[in-house]
Amino acid sequence: MLANVISSCRIIGLLAWSLLYCQALKANEIHEVTILTDDSYPPYSYVENSRLKGIYVDMVLAAADLMKNKYKIKLIAVPWQRALMEVKDGHVLGILPPYQHITERDYIWPYSLPLMSETVVAYCHQDINIYDYFSESTVQVTKPLHVGVNAGYMILGEKIAAAVADNKMVVWENKSTRSNLLKLHLKRIDCYVNDRFSIQSELTKLGKLRDLNFDGVAESFVIMRQTAHIGYTDSDAHDFAFKSDFIYRMDSALAQVKASAQYQGFISKYLSLVKPKIK
Repeated sequence: MLANVISSCRIIGLLAWSLLYCQALKANEIHEVTILTDDSYPPYSYVENSRLKGIYVDMVLAAADLMKNKYKIKLIAVPWQRALMEVKDGHVLGILPPYQHITERDYIWPYSLPLMSETVVAYCHQDINIYDYFSESTVQVTKPLHVGVNAGYMILGEKIAAAVADNKMVVWENKSTRSNLLKLHLKRIDCYVNDRFSIQSELTKLGKLRDLNFDGVAESFVIMRQTAHIGYTDSDAHDFAFKSDFIYRMDSALAQVKASAQYQGFISKYLSLVKPKIK
């Protein structure tokens, strides 16, 4: 009988040891996390020569390095609308870099610490006075203004949205910053709406790559100022049990990055050649 008791104690001891060992393994487990990023949003996140780069890409990768003992973070560049769909369906944990549209995108919550403040502007042909098309304007317009925007972007602002509702403006969604600027150059659209530095960054590249002259267009109107973030899925379908822990650690890591000399280095690296042209 004593032998049976000793045997039972040994079994219980082994089970307890196994349980503690499994818990230790789980505590030291490195989770893989995918964050989808806009593939056409220079200078913040974009693909060039098959390589993902940009201010926000460098920031998040620097933060990821501070979290590498707990999380392995993978940034994947995709078209913006696809990124939104994947987050809405709960297939991935994060998306980079949305503005906070809490009501319109109720499937994203919460948002990370702000990465950077952006200024959304309208670039128009210089013979166009965009103010004539705002709904409160007394100027009579004979045909609507054609405005380009990147597909999936929610950046029109109240004045342009009101002008659209009043049939004074028509919005066309195009694939990317480059495609919108090329259509602006060809006068297929009258104005293009996006972040100031994103427009100017792509203008610089197009001028070098295609020797295009954009002297006939300039910044005409400041629409809004917003902060960019990592947005996290709030879909009922997601099964990221570590979501809260990841968000806490990412915010802490981003705060460290923003407080370091690296932060200004990331910004100056990409914005050194960007010079806004305002009419």
